[in-house]
Amino acid sequence: PAAFAAIAAIFVTFMAASAAPSPLYVVYQQLWGFRPSTLTVVFAVYVLGLVGSLLVLGGLSDHVGRRPVLAAAIALEGVSLILFLTAGDVAVLFTARLLQGIATGAAMTTLGAALVDLNPPHAPGRAGLYNSLAPVTGLGLGALGCGFLVQYAPEPTRLVWALLIAAMVFAAIAVAVLPETS
Repeated sequence: PAAFAAIAAIFVTFMAASAAPSPLYVVYQQLWGFRPSTLTVVFAVYVLGLVGSLLVLGGLSDHVGRRPVLAAAIALEGVSLILFLTAGDVAVLFTARLLQGIATGAAMTTLGAALVDLNPPHAPGRAGLYNSLAPVTGLGLGALGCGFLVQYAPEPTRLVWALLIAAMVFAAIAVAVLPETS
């Protein structure tokens, strides 16, 4: 049960991180003065990384195990979050968003499979339920939480990334101690 809950929490965290940049784009646009078309490209870069990762890395954890793929996805997500934290121009934002798309795609498929692997026998539909709820819950929390921080917290372009980096550290620790399921 603890492993199942940890995987579900990591899933929500990844999805929250993927939604966090959206409320900040207006702030970045004001700070750096880029055009709305540039914003569209930033969104597209994420989707490119995500879809490419889903297609190329989707079944990798079936062959090498869940833990190595999750560890790599968490590390790559950490790199993207550090880039967001230190971003000073659009080029770094592009790179961060591309890496985040790749990490999120690798994590989504692996986390979904791990939930199925860890599904409790007494609740056969739980993995399906959590695989449905985790993405939308994370997206909602990420966008709302970041929006709240942008509106009310100091240093909104830094604080959200620092909090997500801390969450990824906890995710890495959890993955290190969780049993391999595949």
